[in-house]
Amino acid sequence: MDALLIMLRNVILFVALALPGFLLVKAGQLKQEQSGALSKLLMYVGMPFLILSGTINNLSFNKELLITVAVVALIGILYTFVMFFASKPLTGTEKDAKTRGMLRFCAVFSNNGFLGIPLAMAVFGANSPVLTVLIILNIITNILMYTLGIYLVSGDKSRISLKKAFLNPVLISFVIGIVLNLLNVKAYLPEVATYSTHFSNLVTPISMTILGMKMGAVKLSSLFRSPKTFYVSALKLLVFPLVIVGALFATKALFPNGVVNADLILGVFVAFAMPTAGLASTFADGFEGDTENAVALTLGTTLLSIITIPTLYWLLNLCL
Repeated sequence: MDALLIMLRNVILFVALALPGFLLVKAGQLKQEQSGALSKLLMYVGMPFLILSGTINNLSFNKELLITVAVVALIGILYTFVMFFASKPLTGTEKDAKTRGMLRFCAVFSNNGFLGIPLAMAVFGANSPVLTVLIILNIITNILMYTLGIYLVSGDKSRISLKKAFLNPVLISFVIGIVLNLLNVKAYLPEVATYSTHFSNLVTPISMTILGMKMGAVKLSSLFRSPKTFYVSALKLLVFPLVIVGALFATKALFPNGVVNADLILGVFVAFAMPTAGLASTFADGFEGDTENAVALTLGTTLLSIITIPTLYWLLNLCL
């Protein structure tokens, strides 16, 4: 029960951070469209420095880490491709191609970076091995989001850009972090780590402020009138996370002395049990996708995750 309360309190705290943005939009002091500037600050400053800070402070390069990186990367790739193909028949009843693509995107891709990593830091601590798993998964899913994700939203393979996929700010900051880590910059120039940490602290309040501004522009009751919200939420928040965690437990049972341990399972759970990725609406705007459902499903899964994340985390702790 302690695990349930700890996660519940943190999830509620994070969602409550959306309140100022929500109230400012409702009061007419801000417009939802102004969240675009904050999104750029989040994508090009906050998130890269969050990854950079985590890489400098958390990763100690040795054989065990290289094995963990390989295993976690493989898990991230397999999960995304399996759910990418599994989501096709599961959304096959939707006739509109743009809507069908958005439903699949929202069911597959998680808000790991803007919500998962900060939440894990709050629950497990900044130096937890769980954070290492999340950082690696965030890099993998970012690359896949800029390829498979863009295809789902746009329905056009020509819109996929490998350049954007591999030159995104998250991957670049990770590579820079590895170099700084190998040079042991933190030992003789600790200000670099401090500087990164200051900017990384922007991620949680800004991401939740953006969410609040989007909530302020819609009627919250309308989010749950469509069965699509509950269906996609069930896939994103319950079915898909349970499938991957169940697979990891099976692997752990078959190879009890392998790399699949409690920290890895917790990291994978946090990464894939998060609500829909915040980039859903950004991609919808940029690639002529289904913006209405992108916003509705992002907000709907986020609100429902207040219940699902703590409950599943509690059950997971009972199994671990």
